Amino acid sequence: MVAELLASSTTSLRDWVVRHALPFWATSGFDGEHGRFEERLSLKGERMPDAPLRLMVQARQIYVYALAYRKNWYPDALALVELAYSSMLRDFHMRDGYGGWIYSIHRDGAIADPQRDLYAHAFALLSIASYVQATGKRTALALADETLAFMEVSLKAPGGGYVEALPTGNAFRRQNPHMHLFEALLALWSSSADRTYLTKAANLFDLFANRFFRPDPGVLGEYFDADLRPAGGAAGNVVEPGHHYEWIWLLRRFECKSGRSVQPYVNSLYAHADTYGQDSAGLVVDEVLADGSHRTLSRRLWPVAEAIKANLAEARQGRGSTSLKAATLANLLSKHFLTAEPLGGWIDRLDHNGMPSTDVMPASSFYHIICAIDELDRFMAESST
Repeated sequence: MVAELLASSTTSLRDWVVRHALPFWATSGFDGEHGRFEERLSLKGERMPDAPLRLMVQARQIYVYALAYRKNWYPDALALVELAYSSMLRDFHMRDGYGGWIYSIHRDGAIADPQRDLYAHAFALLSIASYVQATGKRTALALADETLAFMEVSLKAPGGGYVEALPTGNAFRRQNPHMHLFEALLALWSSSADRTYLTKAANLFDLFANRFFRPDPGVLGEYFDADLRPAGGAAGNVVEPGHHYEWIWLLRRFECKSGRSVQPYVNSLYAHADTYGQDSAGLVVDEVLADGSHRTLSRRLWPVAEAIKANLAEARQGRGSTSLKAATLANLLSKHFLTAEPLGGWIDRLDHNGMPSTDVMPASSFYHIICAIDELDRFMAESST
């Protein structure tokens, strides 16, 4: 029964991404004149030319189509990856003569925001890893090494980890960009077998274990002060169930590659998210507090996708009921977030009543969706052997 439900939901989502989403975002969601992806579309699938274009979105979409190429899900994926990768370097890498990557540009190519953002740099690295995996062009790893060297010199924080951005402000420091840097380093290790990347990933795992994870009450903090102590006030108690799920999936990957046990952390993260992270409809809420009380009742698409991945990772470990939960979440993803018009589109955020609470369709969501579908597809392939 569970296997049939999981197979059905996997087939449905795989057909959706192959027949609708990948063609839609390669045409309506791609600016052929400038060789780059759209930042977002309207809910009708119309382009929004006034929106600044962020490095993070270009990098994520390169990842999406590099994965599609490796899965043989879109016939023109490799050509699109090559074009978008070249444009990303042209538009964002050292655009103002300084090291690293700028944050965003206008449609005409003019710099919109020159800051060096940690989150965006993490995704630039992930796109490089995915480019190498798709094309086999290992020379691109030199760009990853250059980017990491820049980060060590310019973004490294004295108290551990990295600053949010240059120039620095007074905002909280966050675990989130470090999580995606961890992800990028694991991807670079997978694409190169260079243990330097795995060693750097291990350093971030230690940062997670010693700073971001709170043993009592067993949660992942989101916001920190300059010394990576929990932020003061309510911010220091904010927990995002979606990030619990995302870390679970990443920690299991790290465990597989490094041989280091992550079980105590996964147990705590999973228990908290599974106990407190859903609403009555089974969707993942945006924010809770460390005590489990719900703080932000809106529901976004990406935490559902990450919950699918985490439950499948735990199903591989034999955790009970996780295959059923993954299948249920996959159906909820289709039912509540994927649109019939335009086909291949989505609603990114719902309010507490289940109604759309945004009037745009961010391209950045595709990365989460296709990763969940890939995980479902791989799980089913493993189960059939």
